[in-house]
Formats: sequence, structure tokens, C-alpha cells
Amino acid sequence: MATIKDVAKLAGVSTSTASRALHDSDMISEATKERVRKAMEELDYSPNYSAQNLVNRTTNTIGIVLPVRESKDSLGNNPFFMQIIQGISSICSENGYIHVFFLYSRKNDSVFEFVKNQKNVSCVVVGSSYEEKIPKSVRFVDNDNYQAGRDAAAFMLEKGYEHLVFAYTDMNELVQTERYQGYSAYMQSCDKEALSLHFSRVNEDDNVLKLQSFLAEHPKTQGFVACDDIMAIRLQRLFKNSQSLKKYGIISFNNSLITAIANPALTSIDIFPYQLGEKAAQLLLDKKQKESHQKVIISHKIIERESTNND
Repeated sequence: MATIKDVAKLAGVSTSTASRALHDSDMISEATKERVRKAMEELDYSPNYSAQNLVNRTTNTIGIVLPVRESKDSLGNNPFFMQIIQGISSICSENGYIHVFFLYSRKNDSVFEFVKNQKNVSCVVVGSSYEEKIPKSVRFVDNDNYQAGRDAAAFMLEKGYEHLVFAYTDMNELVQTERYQGYSAYMQSCDKEALSLHFSRVNEDDNVLKLQSFLAEHPKTQGFVACDDIMAIRLQRLFKNSQSLKKYGIISFNNSLITAIANPALTSIDIFPYQLGEKAAQLLLDKKQKESHQKVIISHKIIERESTNND
């Protein structure tokens, strides 16, 4: 395995110069940095960050905090979180950090409360804040989920789905609340009833009964705005399990990989999770934190597929 000494020898510089070039020091010229990079590539050299941290008495370690769910497989099988982590990892690797990020925003979260009150600790939340007063050490990367909810409702009404239902699992998660609020506001602006229906993440039998009961009470229902792609897939399965013969339109959020292979393929709002992860990492690693915006918004886009084909 190549060492920093091997890199320095091949690049024709001292070990200390190679090390400074590796850390993009302003003391080293771009020409020298380029020679060191080429030597690293030729030798397939990977920095030993653990050893560097021991010498410098620092830690280039960044934590990623995921939400706690009652369903054991809900996170591991959710492509949304995996894409965010990929975006985070790409930026951290470029900057010499071993993968604090919160990939959720939730009311009264004890972990977030602990981290935000620590001195000399910065963190980025992928989501929004419930509180008005937040330390400058905490920043946010998010979509405009309220507007995305409005756009989902507008799209469905334009497609001819007049009677809609917002399907959700947990309104304590701010992203679901904001999407519902946007959907509800748009429906009300069009003099439409903004119905909603809560589903369990774990009890499918109860969900089938709940859906059957709801549709019996609201026979005019034509379509659903699902809080995310996982909820949309769950709805498709529930329709089959309840043996419903009626076709319902579905639009969801996140546009994860599962939307294209669903049956029928799901119309979904792409919120660009990879870019969310990249921007979150860039904010956390930004050395000029005081010059950075405390909240960055990533755009969204509706990707139309068969689930909203109202023929």
C-alpha cells in the first residue's frame, strides 16, 4: 500500500510539501499540487485520515442522524435516504472527511436538542425548523414542500381528479405537514374539500380496513396525494388487497427509483435528494459559515407517469 512518502518521492517533493498539497494549502503552488495529485492517482494512494487525526488531535468525522421509525425496514428500504447519503458522501470524500447531518425534521426531537446546544458543534438539517430562534451553528437544506403540496393538488385537478385525499403516516414529521398544508390550501382555494387519511407504517390489515371504510364513506374519491413514494406503493398494494375495482389516480413525492418500476409507474415530484445531500455537506464544510445562508432551498419538478393517466 502506497504511503505519503511514496507520493512525495514520485512527485519530486518533500513529504511535508506533499502533505500540504494533499490538504490544498495556500502555501503550495497549483503546479506542485497537480504533480502531487497525479502521483496519488498513479500510486492509487488513499489518505489515512485516522492517522492524521491522531497527530493533529482532531477528528474529521461527520455523523449522519436518521429518524427513528417503528418499522425496522422503513429506512433501509427507502431510496430517498440512500440518495441523500450518496450526495453527502461525495462532498465529504472530496474534502477529506469521514462521514452532524439530520436527515429529518421532527417536533421535540431530543437528539437535535442535544446537538444544537453543544458549543463548537455545527450541524445541518435536511428539512425545516419548527422553531423561530435557531443557533447560527445550525443550518437547513430543504425543498419548498408547501409549494410542492400545492403543485401536486393543482396537477391532479388539472388531470380531472376532482375529489382528492392526502395519504400520510406521521404529521409530526414536518415534511409531511408542509406537503399537506400546501395541498389543503390549494384545494380550499378551488372550493374543494381537502380530505386526508392516516395510515400505519406497520399494520397492513388495519390499513386495508381503514381504506375500505373510508372509500365507503367517500365514494366520490378519485385520487390520492401520497406523502411520499413509500406511501404511494403502500396504497397500490392496499387497493389490490381490498379488491377494489375502481382505478384511483396517485401522485407522490421524492421520485425515488421505485416509482418507475411500480405498477402502474408512479407520477412523483422529484425533490432531487442527491443535490440535497451535496448542498448539506457543502454547508457543513463551508469554512466561511458566517457568510452562508442559514437555509437553502432545492427546487422540485413533477415527473408524470401512468398512475395519473385519467382515461
